[in-house]
Amino acid sequence: MALLWLAVLLTSASGLPRSQEDHYSPIKNLRIEPVERRLTWDLHGNVSEIMCFINSKFITKAVNHNRYCQFHVLPSCEVKNFSISLTKGPPFLMGIQYPLHEGNPEAAARGLDCRVHDVDVLTCSWDVGREAPQDIQYHLYWQELTTRREYECPNYEMDPRGKLVRCHFNDVSRLPKHLQILVRGTSQSAWIPCSDRTVELSEIEILNPPNITATCNKSYLMMQWEACSHFNNRFEYELQLQKGSDPAYTEKLQEKFFELHNPKNYVVRLRAKGFYRKSWSDWSAPRRFECDFEEDSPRPDWLLAALVLLATLLVLGLVIALCGSSGFRACVCPPRYSVLQKLFPPIPHMKDPITDNLQNSKLVAWEGSRASREDCPVAEVQVLGET
Repeated sequence: MALLWLAVLLTSASGLPRSQEDHYSPIKNLRIEPVERRLTWDLHGNVSEIMCFINSKFITKAVNHNRYCQFHVLPSCEVKNFSISLTKGPPFLMGIQYPLHEGNPEAAARGLDCRVHDVDVLTCSWDVGREAPQDIQYHLYWQELTTRREYECPNYEMDPRGKLVRCHFNDVSRLPKHLQILVRGTSQSAWIPCSDRTVELSEIEILNPPNITATCNKSYLMMQWEACSHFNNRFEYELQLQKGSDPAYTEKLQEKFFELHNPKNYVVRLRAKGFYRKSWSDWSAPRRFECDFEEDSPRPDWLLAALVLLATLLVLGLVIALCGSSGFRACVCPPRYSVLQKLFPPIPHMKDPITDNLQNSKLVAWEGSRASREDCPVAEVQVLGET
């Protein structure tokens, strides 16, 4: 119905004769108040509820007893049609344009577009206007919505003709979450209209694909990841998995981890998006995990080498301890004793069975080496005769 009224009965606040406006219109003096960011008017008589439109799109309803419509932000550059209508009563529609036309719109920057990427960077780009003069140059500013203070871009890029067509902000954490972007053109020969765009940084953010880390063995595969953002703290994930030559399938997740049992060989990739957003990040690079091995896998080479060295040191220490009484040199090359004798001493001889009935008889183990250290007295016995 509002569109029908717009087509049939649209009038302009500046287009009606003063007498007609005063005679027929309950609303007069329709105007924009830029500082307060509202569309307001003078109201005469009682009217039903008033609705406000921008370019024929319903935006909000009038407040304060139908005195005005409050907007979050007003355009600074692009001319738009603001209109109001009544919900009841005779068809009524009134509209104005804001801001006023200044200069050639075709000379203004075209296609202004901004994106947050690589976590910390805001990049805005635009094209030179179709009818821009030869000496045109552009500059970009961001504006606070509340104070309307402006700050110029610190890092520009030029096209081959030397025109500024791109801007980078390297630390988006220092920017407000809502802001207005303006590109103003300057020329010696013409007045250049500006171009603007109101952005919410969380809505224009392009997330980096999360990086997957994992541990696995024959029993399980545990994957973890993290998405980074200055504006979103809740995410959705899509994890694509392919086991061997089987067809790939996708798991939708909100957790930052995923576990598989008896995994063997898998190829996985991942993408993310803010929980309340529509755009997804790119897919991460495919990761292959080969988990078909036992938990008690062979020990690494360095561990084996350390064990061999430790065993060698223990044997050497034992040898030195056993040879302590004779000295290391004697142990290595003993003149009389051997290490074997130290380790395995001779077993004493058992009693002689012939003299086993002698209670006090004792057999002493004979060591050949003792002959050189002890002299046994020998007595000669003469046989005198036989009996």
